[in-house]
Amino acid sequence: MKWSSLVVLLVLALMYPSNGHSQGKANRRKPVKTGNSDINQWWIGVRGGVNLSHATAQESYSVFSFTRDFTDGDNEKNYHAFTLPGLQFGFSVSYEFLTGLSVNILPAYVSYRYSYDNSFRWYDSENQNNNVTTGHNIETRLQYIDLPLTFKYELLRGAFKPYVQIGGYSGYLTDAIKKAKITSVDQASGADREINVTDLSVGVEDRIKKWNYGIIGGIGFTYNVGNARLGLEVNHRYGLQNLDNGGMKFVDNQLITGTYDVPDDFSLSNLELSMQVIIPLKFITSKDYIPL
Repeated sequence: MKWSSLVVLLVLALMYPSNGHSQGKANRRKPVKTGNSDINQWWIGVRGGVNLSHATAQESYSVFSFTRDFTDGDNEKNYHAFTLPGLQFGFSVSYEFLTGLSVNILPAYVSYRYSYDNSFRWYDSENQNNNVTTGHNIETRLQYIDLPLTFKYELLRGAFKPYVQIGGYSGYLTDAIKKAKITSVDQASGADREINVTDLSVGVEDRIKKWNYGIIGGIGFTYNVGNARLGLEVNHRYGLQNLDNGGMKFVDNQLITGTYDVPDDFSLSNLELSMQVIIPLKFITSKDYIPL
């Protein structure tokens, strides 16, 4: 009886490794498919694009004081809205803490450009046909390191994901340049005669406040391509800060003596169009991550 029992146990022992191996295959933990809809997900990416800016005068200033009545529009700066393209490039870090809802940090190096025109006219008090008109085109280029913080909500959960976002931003000024083109026309001879054209470029970093801030809102979409998402978004930034450094407004410089330009108190808004490529951080840090 003992021997028969021992033989049975031996046969069973020889059978168990095969069954155990088969069972191990069945029970082996498979990589978890962590889909795009998962929460607690980190995303990182790169982004870049173009922007158009518009400066809004809060209060206007001039180097001249009129001694008699003047016509509306005389010596008035004419700001051009959203005409000169600038560039931005940077990266993004996003954390999806609820399904479709994420917080995003979008640091970027940004270049803004805007311009305005104004003109001055000198004439003979006895004969106004004898006059000289000087026109000025002033372009300003501002470069910032910007740090927007936004909350983004995805409207759909498929491969194509449109979204809206809103938040705020701050920026630190790294460089500022004003370029002026001055054209003088003499009409005293009875015909328009161009007598002078001057181009001038002046650094004005000390005349612009170092910090800018405002609110940001926009729309966009992403589309799944392999393990990544490609995206396109449009944002509008509305500046809340007066960027002019008032203490430097009338300090003698080339812009005052050469172009009679005194900057207004102004804020800056812009439209930006950006493309982006983002990937989930789990794809980098976890060998078990298989994006859908």
